[in-house]
Amino acid sequence: MQLPTEYLRTFLAVAGTRSFTRAGEQVNRSQSAVSVQIRRLEEEVGRPLFVRDGKTARLTPDGKLLISHARDIVQRHDAAVLALSDAHPEGIVRFGAPEHYTMGLLPRLLAGFAESDPGVFVEVHCRTSDVIRKGLDEGELDIGLCTDDYEGGQVICRDRLVWAARPGFDLNRALPLAVEEGCIFHEWAQRALADAGRAYRIVYESRGLSGVLDAARAGLAITPAIGRTLPSDLAAFGARHGLPALPPSSIVLHTRDNPPSGHVARFREHLVAAFLEEDESSR
Repeated sequence: MQLPTEYLRTFLAVAGTRSFTRAGEQVNRSQSAVSVQIRRLEEEVGRPLFVRDGKTARLTPDGKLLISHARDIVQRHDAAVLALSDAHPEGIVRFGAPEHYTMGLLPRLLAGFAESDPGVFVEVHCRTSDVIRKGLDEGELDIGLCTDDYEGGQVICRDRLVWAARPGFDLNRALPLAVEEGCIFHEWAQRALADAGRAYRIVYESRGLSGVLDAARAGLAITPAIGRTLPSDLAAFGARHGLPALPPSSIVLHTRDNPPSGHVARFREHLVAAFLEEDESSR
């Protein structure tokens, strides 16, 4: 079995955007070329990696199994190419962020930074906020985004949380809840339901956001999500549907060193500007 990095890069783009068209925009290929690469990767693996539902592409269980390995392979490939190239990198930025914040924005952010600072290599680690803070404290990360962790950090954005579920989801019962391990949003959701006296039960637990959202898409559960980045195939529910309000979420930026080194400082400025631009465009 061969897993070409070119195909894996396209696979990650489709998984991140859930669209063959938008993935093509990210990897600078036509939709048909993306389809061909995914088909060849599926032939190599010997099983389907996506389920097509209209214009939306959802990961199969085998696709979810491949995704973390694909990220590692692509990152290690890029690191090796950079280390062995004639143009020595100016530096490396080790960046951590929860998956909630990297949906949609991250590919554009990284592409923009690569154009403005081609000599800096960025390693991306999608982790929960507690793991990111630990990575910063132990020197494994240079910069990271966390949820509502103000100590020593800079608030760069505030988001509205909604209850996300399949359109037409039945709310007139003990709510089946999908949760992501280590994610504070789900602590807030359980507390809000308990305070409101609303019966619920956890029916789905996942280590990543994609699994939780897939459970919501399948009609198995409801889950808290950021309203701004809510996928188009999920509906937002709230007070008008009889559900308790969820607290707003703050995105807090932390750096390991203060002040950070030059290339980390430039990435920080680019990151803040990207979130401000995203916030203004969503109003």
